Amino acid sequence: MMVMTRFDPLREMISLREAMNRLFEQSFVRPLWRLDGEPRPQLPLDVYEQEQGYVVRALVPGIKPEDIGLEVQDQSLVIRVHYPAVEEGRQVNWLLHEIGSGACERVVTFERPIDAEKVEAHYEHGVLTITVPVAEGSRPRRISITAAESERQPVMA
Repeated sequence: MMVMTRFDPLREMISLREAMNRLFEQSFVRPLWRLDGEPRPQLPLDVYEQEQGYVVRALVPGIKPEDIGLEVQDQSLVIRVHYPAVEEGRQVNWLLHEIGSGACERVVTFERPIDAEKVEAHYEHGVLTITVPVAEGSRPRRISITAAESERQPVMA
Protein backbone atom coordinates (compact mmCIF):
# COMPACT_ATOMS: atom_id res chain seq x y z
CA MET A 1 0.00 0.00 0.00
CA MET A 2 1.30 3.41 -0.93
CA VAL A 3 0.57 6.57 1.03
CA MET A 4 0.20 9.73 -0.95
CA THR A 5 1.01 13.04 0.64
CA ARG A 6 -0.09 16.28 -0.73
CA PHE A 7 2.56 18.82 -1.77
CA ASP A 8 2.80 21.58 0.81
CA PRO A 9 5.16 24.45 -0.17
CA LEU A 10 5.06 25.89 3.38
CA ARG A 11 6.57 22.70 4.80
CA GLU A 12 9.54 23.07 2.44
CA MET A 13 9.96 26.75 3.38
CA ILE A 14 10.02 25.95 7.07
CA SER A 15 12.87 23.49 6.64
CA LEU A 16 14.71 26.07 4.51
CA ARG A 17 14.12 28.64 7.23
CA GLU A 18 15.48 26.24 9.87
CA ALA A 19 18.57 25.64 7.73
CA MET A 20 19.13 29.38 7.38
CA ASN A 21 18.68 29.88 11.14
CA ARG A 22 21.31 27.22 11.82
CA LEU A 23 23.66 28.88 9.33
CA PHE A 24 23.28 32.29 10.98
CA GLU A 25 23.67 30.85 14.49
CA GLN A 26 26.90 29.13 13.55
CA SER A 27 28.47 31.99 11.66
CA PHE A 28 27.16 35.24 13.17
CA VAL A 29 25.45 34.84 16.52
CA ARG A 30 28.29 33.01 18.26
CA PRO A 31 31.50 34.60 16.93
CA LEU A 32 33.34 33.79 20.16
CA TRP A 33 33.15 30.03 19.53
CA ARG A 34 35.72 28.01 17.65
CA LEU A 35 34.79 25.51 14.95
CA ASP A 36 35.29 22.63 17.40
CA GLY A 37 32.54 24.01 19.65
CA GLU A 38 34.87 25.24 22.40
CA PRO A 39 34.46 28.84 23.56
CA ARG A 40 37.30 31.16 22.62
CA PRO A 41 38.65 33.35 25.42
CA GLN A 42 37.90 37.03 25.05
CA LEU A 43 39.78 39.97 26.54
CA PRO A 44 37.33 42.88 26.93
CA LEU A 45 38.92 46.32 26.88
CA ASP A 46 38.08 49.95 27.61
CA VAL A 47 40.37 52.51 25.97
CA TYR A 48 40.07 56.24 26.49
CA GLU A 49 42.20 59.33 25.96
CA GLN A 50 43.20 61.92 28.53
CA GLU A 51 45.29 65.08 28.21
CA GLN A 52 48.55 63.34 29.17
CA GLY A 53 47.93 60.13 27.20
CA TYR A 54 45.75 57.04 27.03
CA VAL A 55 44.28 54.65 29.59
CA VAL A 56 43.55 51.01 28.78
CA ARG A 57 41.47 48.86 31.13
CA ALA A 58 41.33 45.10 30.60
CA LEU A 59 39.14 42.62 32.47
CA VAL A 60 41.28 39.61 33.40
CA PRO A 61 39.49 37.87 36.30
CA GLY A 62 41.23 34.84 37.74
CA ILE A 63 44.55 35.62 36.06
CA LYS A 64 47.68 36.30 38.11
CA PRO A 65 49.57 39.50 37.20
CA GLU A 66 52.68 37.47 36.35
CA ASP A 67 50.67 35.53 33.72
CA ILE A 68 49.88 38.72 31.77
CA GLY A 69 52.24 39.85 29.02
CA LEU A 70 52.51 43.53 28.07
CA GLU A 71 54.61 44.81 25.21
CA VAL A 72 54.95 48.15 23.42
CA GLN A 73 55.72 48.11 19.69
CA ASP A 74 55.94 51.46 17.87
CA GLN A 75 52.54 53.07 18.57
CA SER A 76 50.85 49.85 19.72
CA LEU A 77 50.26 48.13 23.04
CA VAL A 78 50.09 44.32 22.95
CA ILE A 79 48.32 42.49 25.80
CA ARG A 80 48.72 38.69 26.02
CA VAL A 81 46.84 36.49 28.48
CA HIS A 82 46.54 32.72 28.84
CA TYR A 83 43.29 31.56 30.42
CA PRO A 84 43.72 28.15 32.08
CA ALA A 85 41.28 25.33 31.42
CA VAL A 86 38.73 24.98 34.23
CA GLU A 87 38.74 21.20 34.46
CA GLU A 88 41.97 20.35 32.70
CA GLY A 89 42.67 16.62 32.51
CA ARG A 90 39.25 15.53 33.79
CA GLN A 91 36.39 14.21 31.71
CA VAL A 92 33.31 16.30 32.53
CA ASN A 93 29.75 16.51 31.26
CA TRP A 94 29.30 20.23 30.53
CA LEU A 95 25.87 21.70 31.18
CA LEU A 96 26.94 25.21 30.18
CA HIS A 97 30.41 26.09 28.85
CA GLU A 98 30.91 29.79 28.13
CA ILE A 99 34.26 30.51 29.80
CA GLY A 100 36.99 29.90 27.26
CA SER A 101 40.50 28.69 27.84
CA GLY A 102 43.72 29.22 25.94
CA ALA A 103 45.77 32.14 24.70
CA CYS A 104 44.26 35.52 23.97
CA GLU A 105 45.93 38.60 22.53
CA ARG A 106 44.72 42.15 21.94
CA VAL A 107 46.59 44.91 20.15
CA VAL A 108 45.67 48.58 20.66
CA THR A 109 47.19 51.07 18.21
CA PHE A 110 47.21 54.73 19.24
CA GLU A 111 47.00 57.78 16.99
CA ARG A 112 49.72 59.80 18.69
CA PRO A 113 53.27 58.57 19.42
CA ILE A 114 53.56 57.05 22.90
CA ASP A 115 56.39 57.18 25.43
CA ALA A 116 57.24 53.49 25.93
CA GLU A 117 59.59 54.21 28.84
CA LYS A 118 56.81 55.70 30.98
CA VAL A 119 54.04 53.12 30.46
CA GLU A 120 52.66 51.95 33.82
CA ALA A 121 50.38 49.02 34.68
CA HIS A 122 48.30 48.44 37.81
CA TYR A 123 46.32 45.28 38.62
CA GLU A 124 43.52 45.19 41.19
CA HIS A 125 40.50 42.89 41.62
CA GLY A 126 40.82 41.37 38.15
CA VAL A 127 41.10 44.72 36.36
CA LEU A 128 44.37 45.62 34.64
CA THR A 129 44.76 49.39 34.18
CA ILE A 130 47.53 50.53 31.85
CA THR A 131 48.52 54.20 31.64
CA VAL A 132 50.15 55.01 28.30
CA PRO A 133 51.57 58.55 28.17
CA VAL A 134 52.05 60.23 24.83
CA ALA A 135 55.53 61.38 23.80
CA GLU A 136 56.48 64.88 24.88
CA GLY A 137 56.81 66.06 21.29
CA SER A 138 53.22 65.18 20.45
CA ARG A 139 51.61 66.75 23.51
CA PRO A 140 49.93 70.11 23.14
CA ARG A 141 52.16 72.78 24.63
CA ARG A 142 51.11 76.09 26.05
CA ILE A 143 53.28 78.96 24.87
CA SER A 144 53.42 82.04 27.03
CA ILE A 145 53.55 85.44 25.39
CA THR A 146 55.60 88.20 26.91
CA ALA A 147 54.81 91.80 26.15
CA ALA A 148 57.57 94.28 25.45
CA GLU A 149 57.98 96.72 28.26
CA SER A 150 57.30 100.30 27.22
CA GLU A 151 60.17 102.63 27.85
CA ARG A 152 59.68 104.72 30.92
CA GLN A 153 59.90 108.41 30.33
CA PRO A 154 60.15 110.92 33.16
CA VAL A 155 57.11 113.08 33.55
CA MET A 156 57.60 116.77 34.19
CA ALA A 157 55.56 118.22 36.95
